[in-house]
Amino acid sequence: MSQSQGKQRVTVTIDAKLLKAVDQLSANRSAAIEEALHLWHRQRIEAQLQRFYANREALNPQEEEQWAQLTQDMAITSWEHQGS
Repeated sequence: MSQSQGKQRVTVTIDAKLLKAVDQLSANRSAAIEEALHLWHRQRIEAQLQRFYANREALNPQEEEQWAQLTQDMAITSWEHQGS
């Protein structure tokens, strides 16, 4: 069984009831879990952006530039993964 380039096999422990629900909703367990991880990752980026903008008055210009670059890089990475 070969793996797609850029994909990696992992082993995780998941609640049995949750896994049963996932299996009932999706014919492809791996795709469902990958989609969930993309969503989780995107939500974390959005939370970081919200914290940044909520506290930006407290930041100095250098810190603001670093945050802007970090969040931009994370957003681009997320968008690239969505397209793959």
